[in-house]
Amino acid sequence: MSHILEIKGLRVAFHTDDGTVHALNGVDLELGDGETLGLVGETGAGKTTLAKSVMRLIPSPQGVIEAGKILFEGRDILRINISEMRGIRGNRISMIFQDPMSALNPVITIGDQIAEVIRVHQKVSQKEARERALVMLGTVGISADRAGDYPHQFSGGMKQRVVIAIALACNPTLLIADEPTTALDVTIQAQVLEMMANLKKKSGTATILITHDLGIVAQMCESVAILYAGEIVESGTVHDIFKKTLHPYTEGLLAAIPKINENVTRLQPIDGLMPDPTTLSEGCAFHERCTYATDVCRTKRPTLEMAGGRHKVRCFHPIAKGSASHGK
Repeated sequence: MSHILEIKGLRVAFHTDDGTVHALNGVDLELGDGETLGLVGETGAGKTTLAKSVMRLIPSPQGVIEAGKILFEGRDILRINISEMRGIRGNRISMIFQDPMSALNPVITIGDQIAEVIRVHQKVSQKEARERALVMLGTVGISADRAGDYPHQFSGGMKQRVVIAIALACNPTLLIADEPTTALDVTIQAQVLEMMANLKKKSGTATILITHDLGIVAQMCESVAILYAGEIVESGTVHDIFKKTLHPYTEGLLAAIPKINENVTRLQPIDGLMPDPTTLSEGCAFHERCTYATDVCRTKRPTLEMAGGRHKVRCFHPIAKGSASHGK
């Protein structure tokens, strides 16, 4: 499989008055042409920072990309000038932001906001841009006669649909969706996911889907990357992650999902909290919460190693943990 996106050794830090936050710590990730990858991890793991790094939207001067490469269609977008990046951002690479309240301009109608993206990147007439904007509104389930309305006239869920329409307006090659269904009820959520799936079938758009919902991952994605404390701890196909789990953090995420065929009174949480990103230890980032941890886990940081096929794991005891997990 050829790769539309390759991230190699990406390190991102934020320098604050309270110390340096190590948000991403050597992330390696690959996304194939037309593939949907689910990026999973708890709040603070670095998912949105990874997405903003690909978009070159890390806030400066506090945020710094300290090392690594982000290869999009073979070119390192960290090395191109900002003018060229503006031509890629919103056109070839587009992002659905998590918070629609701050993603929309409050004094411009939603129709004009969609049309503006089309005019800037595709150099079409104002009339054609307007017509295409109306089509995009219909695509996300909003009546065309609401194109003249302003963001404050829409509910939170409707605003999110407008943001999705803006992101999809130029038929991007790579779409980054940062929890795109968070503000939507289950009925609209299903419609949005179906719309994104149809886009993929129609235009072969590769997608990074950031989510907490492993059910959505199982439904929408071919591959999965599990992010913890700024590191990929396990990655592979959906079958690898759900059926051949090797990392204890992944095991904990899956164990916390309620199962309709089991009658339980309490869910099984992962004990403890994610480590403070300003004071990461030398050992494995997960060792304080891991029931399998040994002395080597506390003193040495594991590397991401192949575990067969596309399956990779960052762990000193993946076979033992995998066997224990599947033997329960």
